Amino acid sequence: MVGLIEHLFIAFRRDLSEWVHGFPDSMTRHSAASRRWLGILVCVFVGLCGSARAGEVLHLDSAIPRYAVDPYVDYIPDEGWDFIQFRLVEPNLTFNHSKGSLTFGYVNASYWMRLHLHNTDRLDHRWILECSGLSRAIDRIEAYIPDRYGVYQRHLAGDMVPFHERTIRHHSVLFGVDIPAEETRHIYLKITTNGSLQLPMMLWSSDAYIESEHHDSLLEGMFYGILVIMLFYNGFIYLSVKDHSYLYYVGYLVCVLGFSLSIKGVGYEYLWPEHPLWNNKSNLIFATIGIWFVLLFAQSFLKTSSYSPNLHKVIRILLYTGASCTISLVGLSHYHAAAILAAQCSASIIVVLVAASLALKRGFTAARYYLLAWLSVLVSILLWILNSANVLTSYWAGAYLYQIGTTLQVLLFSFALADRINLMRSEREAALKLQLAHSKRLVSMSEMFERFVPKQFLNKIARSGIENIELGRADVAEVSILFADVRGFTAMSESLKPQELLNFLNAYLERIDKVIHDNDGFIDKFIGDGVMALFENEQSQVGALNAVNAAIKMQKAVEVYNEHRANSGYPPIRIGIGVNTGEVVYGTVGSQDRMDSTVLGDNVNVAARLQDLTKVLQARVVISDHTLDMVGKGHGLIVREVGDVRVRGRREPVHIYEVLNADSEQDRAAKLHTLSNYRLAYDNYRNGRYREAEALWQDCLDLNPFDTVVQYLIEQCRNKKN
Repeated sequence: MVGLIEHLFIAFRRDLSEWVHGFPDSMTRHSAASRRWLGILVCVFVGLCGSARAGEVLHLDSAIPRYAVDPYVDYIPDEGWDFIQFRLVEPNLTFNHSKGSLTFGYVNASYWMRLHLHNTDRLDHRWILECSGLSRAIDRIEAYIPDRYGVYQRHLAGDMVPFHERTIRHHSVLFGVDIPAEETRHIYLKITTNGSLQLPMMLWSSDAYIESEHHDSLLEGMFYGILVIMLFYNGFIYLSVKDHSYLYYVGYLVCVLGFSLSIKGVGYEYLWPEHPLWNNKSNLIFATIGIWFVLLFAQSFLKTSSYSPNLHKVIRILLYTGASCTISLVGLSHYHAAAILAAQCSASIIVVLVAASLALKRGFTAARYYLLAWLSVLVSILLWILNSANVLTSYWAGAYLYQIGTTLQVLLFSFALADRINLMRSEREAALKLQLAHSKRLVSMSEMFERFVPKQFLNKIARSGIENIELGRADVAEVSILFADVRGFTAMSESLKPQELLNFLNAYLERIDKVIHDNDGFIDKFIGDGVMALFENEQSQVGALNAVNAAIKMQKAVEVYNEHRANSGYPPIRIGIGVNTGEVVYGTVGSQDRMDSTVLGDNVNVAARLQDLTKVLQARVVISDHTLDMVGKGHGLIVREVGDVRVRGRREPVHIYEVLNADSEQDRAAKLHTLSNYRLAYDNYRNGRYREAEALWQDCLDLNPFDTVVQYLIEQCRNKKN
């Protein structure tokens, strides 16, 4: 009241000065000013009397460290008054008296509150007025508190007030109150907010507040520490197991941490002190996104798509509405946004709890700890929402319920996490056993299948497994093709019994199969007594060289086999081999009911015809010019040029060579002895001098009468001359 009198005195002195010194209209204004000040003085008198009577006075004793001042607070809705106007009309107002707690629910309004304090000591004392709990989320608080001289000073707080404008820069809402010895002070608060209005007030002695703040900071630090530890812990688990449940839980923890920092004012003090608009909306934004992560976590962890498909659809709807809520926060007022958020949160809690119950009922054991964990935190959030809406009136619930629920959730979720890991381990072990059994079946099937289709061929036509072989699958590659055939097999088969014939074929084929595999080739087909083998390598030169070496070693293996046959009383066998190199098509042919693997192309046909030519030439190994060009020089290969020959099914002739390395030592020595004359004869033959070529080859034949290739070329010369 002293401050009000001081304001009135200054105004009165100004009007008096105007009246004394005179203004153009001073005479007309004099009577109005007199009437005005007469009315004001009457109001002051009534105010003094009214102030003495209105409201219960809280008598302070310095021996008591703190007082709950809520029961001593009077309040009235604001009608647009500033402080001076309010003090003028105060004596005529009818105040509401608090009934022990100042909880108003969700409001969009302003209130004036007053508190009368009397210092019973003979010493001056400084007290701290704390607005605790959810009062930190109030938009604007204007506190009018007289200083030690009784002059009212305005102090600001609230989440819409820039942090630097606070008198006491602390994340809690604090005001200093100085009360001289044995005097009474009247405190006025103007509260403006658009949201939940709870105003628990505590008056502390300075020493008591410092001690209490120490304990509160320790507890809050522990709470934030638990959240951060669980955040990183579950983040590392996600990086290890790649289970999205943990990622969603980490997102939820981030939102809980952000919401806590916002609602407790810590974020405003340390993180965004210059952004009051964000501070005002941040708690709603974190809460809305947190609900979104709750729903995602429920979908993933509880496998709602499998255990409760209908609820899965409901959760998807809630996810869409949650996204809409997040967007709407930008345009809606805090009051309306909070109301929508409360409805969204309540619906999400019910759906998640029902989903967890159904999952547990249907045998998902990991849902038991999950249900308890989320039940604790979600029930606490629900109670907090009811408290914010003034359905429940408890400062303790507003200040600590959700922290307690979240802490319980973290502890219970550690059990759920262990249960989940054990369940995952059991499922993984069971899956590994099934996979191992399936793999064994596939390996067994593959090994059996490889007896009929080469592994290298399967790698081409069945890259995703033999069960996925497709008809018509094609793959192009450059390979060397080898055809081998037993001479006189038809006559031999007529003289052998069926079992003896099979024994012969298996003994022969086993020997040449080993040679082919030792040279990195594989047999594509057994064609009666014939063999078709393929040699492929990333370097085509290596594949061609492997094919030629295999042909040479096959002839050597047959020589060894003939020694064994001679010891058993069987006649020797002879084989002819043709080798060609070029592009072929790997593929599958046939029908859906019966298919076969094969290689197709002109180069396959040429290789088969070269093998046929060995019968005409009576040569052991014949190769094409393409194969020889691919092999190149420097590999110890000795060849004789035979020339162009025409093969069935091909218009262009094929230039061929005889490989002398495949002959017996005696035959090779005889051919090497005549090799210089042979090559000179071939030069004449190439240039059309057939008579000279014939004469030179005849000299070779005189030295080696069993050289069947020379006999063939002499016949060609005679045909050319005719």
